[in-house]
Amino acid sequence: MNIALHNDLSLTPVSRGVSTEYPFLQMRYALRNIAGVGGMGVVYRANDTLLSALGATDDIVAVKMCSSDLVDHPQAEQRLLMEYQNASRLKHPNIIAMRQFDVCRQQQKAFLVMEWLDGLSLEQLLYQQVLSADVALKLARQLVDAVSHCHTRGVVHADIKPANFQVSPENHLTLFDFGISRWLYQPAMIRNDVIRACSCRYAAPELFNEQPPTISSDLFSVCCVLYRLFRGEHPFKDTTDEAAARNDEIAPIFGRRHPLDKVLLQGLKWQPRERSTSVDLLQQVLLQLSAADLNRYWF
Repeated sequence: MNIALHNDLSLTPVSRGVSTEYPFLQMRYALRNIAGVGGMGVVYRANDTLLSALGATDDIVAVKMCSSDLVDHPQAEQRLLMEYQNASRLKHPNIIAMRQFDVCRQQQKAFLVMEWLDGLSLEQLLYQQVLSADVALKLARQLVDAVSHCHTRGVVHADIKPANFQVSPENHLTLFDFGISRWLYQPAMIRNDVIRACSCRYAAPELFNEQPPTISSDLFSVCCVLYRLFRGEHPFKDTTDEAAARNDEIAPIFGRRHPLDKVLLQGLKWQPRERSTSVDLLQQVLLQLSAADLNRYWF
């Protein structure tokens, strides 16, 4: 889900397809403006009036609800609950913190309450500027740490892309949007809505064949994001299934002997069984690199 701030405070249901007949949820959360819209839901910037009444200065939260397009979907609110359950299993400084899952009695709508993230999405940041080597390395380490924690706790994010990372003014990176995530210890279900909801530019090729998201598919997406982070452009020109069908060869960033290129090119193999690397190995390589190692070409 892209987090793009809007200045309108009207919350008009016409513009976003979400009912705002009750701008207060559970007589506690005051919805202010729409912060982001994705394929699965809408995120609002809101005030926690209970915290305000108690004198707290940090009363801004993010509230997520299902979009009106999913109102008749039999599992829409179950998916929202699943997002809360999966993300609540994770406690990491680079992963968004879940606060509450509830149902508003007035609207009969389920909603999530999460921490509010300041800053720009990584997508916006990469679009606006070329990152220095030291900033790129700092963000890459945080990104891989966050995904590694997900996998350690048995959670596959399933939609890793620059738009789902928020970067603060201090270059602190946070992973969010677990709307189509999967817990590995539950039976895998092939869900057609996964590929419709995730980004086709960063999705592993096997997801287009209706395979369930896995740690290997997350790894492919991570390598796509890191490639763009360090090179400034995407590793291929179109969607991954089209590139895989052509068997495109991905160009190295610094040279095939460079330790970062070695692991990235292994993680970007089209077939999951050929991805002879891991997020843990990415962690090790990134920790050993310095900014100077990213400013020279290895033949």
